[in-house]
Amino acid sequence: MRRRTLDLLRCPSCAASSLVPDADVAEPALIFGPVRCLGCRRTWPVHEGLIDLAPERANATGLQQAMELPWVARSWERYVRPAVDAVLTRGQLDRDSEYVAMRSMLGAPPGPVIDLGCGPGLFLKKLVRDLPTVHVIGVDVSRPMIEEAMAQFRELQLAADFVRAEAPPLPFLDASLGGVLASGMVHFVADLDGLLAEARRTLKPRGRFVASTYDATGGVKRLHQSAGLHPRSEDALKASAERAGFIRFERIRTGPVLVWSAELP
Repeated sequence: MRRRTLDLLRCPSCAASSLVPDADVAEPALIFGPVRCLGCRRTWPVHEGLIDLAPERANATGLQQAMELPWVARSWERYVRPAVDAVLTRGQLDRDSEYVAMRSMLGAPPGPVIDLGCGPGLFLKKLVRDLPTVHVIGVDVSRPMIEEAMAQFRELQLAADFVRAEAPPLPFLDASLGGVLASGMVHFVADLDGLLAEARRTLKPRGRFVASTYDATGGVKRLHQSAGLHPRSEDALKASAERAGFIRFERIRTGPVLVWSAELP
């Protein structure tokens, strides 16, 4: 893990203090061992390019539980996510078009960008290539998903750091990020208000939260909710963004799919 990633993080245990290398070495560029919190002194493991800030997940249910299976992670981008998208969004938006829309909405980020819910890294790879001067970090709570992303990055000889963490909260310092990208992620989050409040806390002025999700109504919505999903209408997304203090809500809608962004003043 690169030191510049560690310098963006805060301890998820006390939610107050920075993290530093546990070993007494002189400001290494790369971090290989555990790190500790300057406040509560808790230590967190670092392995290769991954820092693990999440507890073991005992309460994952429905589709979220499937994300913890290694075979799902290995086949996610090629087989599983296209099948899930076909059910949730009726195949209304292909992945390339989704990325182009989200990248356009992200604009020129005024600082580091996190790919929140990065999965095995499809959009993360594109961001690293498209933003060569921007520090890009993959964040996900699924260990198998991050391990698959790391394997692909090694194979392609791409560089990125990864953070395993629950969201919300976000384990980053106040005003430390230039953008948050969340492709196909927010409908897995029950507390969208909490997530956007954390995005507002961690983003720099003019930083943007950019996401893709979908809407559903009636019996279909209730069925998806029973599977642990949270489809939301455009009005609900806009209202949540405004409650968190964001401005300039924009969206592109294709069938039930919503690609949307909001900016921090």
